[in-house]
Amino acid sequence: MMLLSLLSYADRSVLAILSPTILADLHLSATQYGYAVSAFSICYMLANPIWGYWIDRRGLWITILVAVTLWSFASGSHAFMLGLTSMCLARGLLGFGEGATFPAGLAAIAETLPLERRSFGLGLAYSGGSLGAALTPLLITPIAIRYGWRSTFLLTAVLGLVWILLWFFLRASGIYRSHTPAEASKSAVPAHRWNRNLIATAAIYGLGAAPLAFGLYAAPLYLSRVLHVSQASLGHLLWIPPAGWEAGYLFWGRVADRRQLRKAARPSSLFVAFCVLGFLITLAPLAAISPHPILATMLLFFFQMFIAGGFVVLTLSDGMNAQPRQSSGFLAGVAISSWAGVTGLLTPVLGHFFDHGQYTRGFWLIACLPILGTLLWKLLSTPPPLSQHSL
Repeated sequence: MMLLSLLSYADRSVLAILSPTILADLHLSATQYGYAVSAFSICYMLANPIWGYWIDRRGLWITILVAVTLWSFASGSHAFMLGLTSMCLARGLLGFGEGATFPAGLAAIAETLPLERRSFGLGLAYSGGSLGAALTPLLITPIAIRYGWRSTFLLTAVLGLVWILLWFFLRASGIYRSHTPAEASKSAVPAHRWNRNLIATAAIYGLGAAPLAFGLYAAPLYLSRVLHVSQASLGHLLWIPPAGWEAGYLFWGRVADRRQLRKAARPSSLFVAFCVLGFLITLAPLAAISPHPILATMLLFFFQMFIAGGFVVLTLSDGMNAQPRQSSGFLAGVAISSWAGVTGLLTPVLGHFFDHGQYTRGFWLIACLPILGTLLWKLLSTPPPLSQHSL
């Protein structure tokens, strides 16, 4: 599952990493780029609960096999982009296929790990996403400079095929066995019910993790336009924000597991602390005029992603306690669908701000969204039934 999320974020990160070069080559603006990201986000938003539903109903193995095949084809199709329309079509198909990634990860964790180990297991499975986002700039940038940006998308398609071969090997070797609903539980059918806790989890996940969208999609343009970092140099810097995200997954996963062992209260105080610390990103314009602007800016981006990783792990850890285990795929699908919806709305707005040089507005918007998510979570969530904690 870690390799799956790594592949997913490698595929989706290439466009963002090479965006200064690709936008110049295709004569597109940052606002138009935001529309392409929105196409991905909208399809990703719609696909997450659909894939989560089918994982819970039909089993993890066959569902994720279909999804990876689809998104590997979509990733390769980016090599043939000619303008905004083809970019949006390729991004939309990629987004729909990749919607299976994190529902699969959460379902695997819920099926295989005891309650007191799930949060760190979740952080490990999901950390492939941040690891992929960190490694991709280092690997993709020199390939794009030498062979052209189109070649990088063909490479990601090949990597998808390699993962599929590994997936077949796991089943053939008996390490992983197909886990159908009948095998999982003959007495319980997944109950995909909308309830207040599910909506609360979706709200705080979508809005609390919104800074991830900036780190993934807008940071390359900010570094290029404001700090005048070249495309070659971006490859040496863009691993830093995802490294903060990776550290956040693993660190806050351990924190969540320890809270689970102590049977601690729900993580309200931690969410509030995350909101307060998130305002440090508004110092980015000051960092840009500091004696060491690139270093100061990258430290801020690292910390912002570290906090966003905490929102992800603690939100889903709390959500798993409040929902039936058999609905874990649907829970992840709805939560990540919410994030994709926020990202789809956010990126064109950030693109508009960037095209008009209004970077400070973008940073304040990023800082305020987690507050709204925390307030909605506080208003909507209810204590889970005591029996739910034993699932």
